[in-house]
Amino acid sequence: MEPQENPQKDPIENSPISTVPPKPAISIAAAILTGAAMTALALIIVLHPSNTAPSPTTGAISQPTTPTTVPAAIVTVRPGDANHIRGDINTAQVVIFEYSDSDCPFCEQFHPTLQQVVSDYQGKVAWVYRYFPLSIHPNTHTEAIALQCAGQLGGAKGFNTYLDTIINITLNPDTKSNEMLTTIASQQGLDATKFNACRADPATAAMVDASSQEAQSIGAQGTPFSIAVNIKTGKQIIIPGAYPLAEVKKDIDSLLQ
Repeated sequence: MEPQENPQKDPIENSPISTVPPKPAISIAAAILTGAAMTALALIIVLHPSNTAPSPTTGAISQPTTPTTVPAAIVTVRPGDANHIRGDINTAQVVIFEYSDSDCPFCEQFHPTLQQVVSDYQGKVAWVYRYFPLSIHPNTHTEAIALQCAGQLGGAKGFNTYLDTIINITLNPDTKSNEMLTTIASQQGLDATKFNACRADPATAAMVDASSQEAQSIGAQGTPFSIAVNIKTGKQIIIPGAYPLAEVKKDIDSLLQ
């Protein structure tokens, strides 16, 4: 994670399971240099005053913690969510609010899990998608803007169709990739001229930025970051990562009781 002025500004991708890929062989000299660089980076991250704070009682460095609940206003379906809903919001007893990044591999992994949840619970669960593009993915902000435009032009169906496509591909931040975003929109029946006009509108980027800032304000440390809530009782469960289907269903079932 890159150190930033704001401790929440550059969160990381979330996964409940850590995996370590095989390491390639390197020379002793390269290993020494690499180790020194990693140690220096670790010190920067740990000691950067905006990323951590010493405990007032022990003086130890404290790390950001995942919130256990969020304000009720966050887990309320708003007019701006209308084009980002999957499932029937009118019959849903549980709503999952996901803050996500279309270029995040863990978000890609979690995406079919939430698709399956909405399908399996047959109207009892709805899913609201919100933006949380991470700066470690240079094209994700552009993709989030494209997603917003897909929703504005195509409604929830257009948004979800576009999301199902874009979540599974990685595009470079260049002109050709930007053209591909429009091509995908056209292939899915959206008006290319209106789509590009929407993408160029500063108001569209402002909507994406507002969602990202909200995610940071509630303590989201990375993506995906989801909150499942019983809309009648207000009971919440935080899902801070790409948890397996069985675990997510266990959370939903506890909210339905």
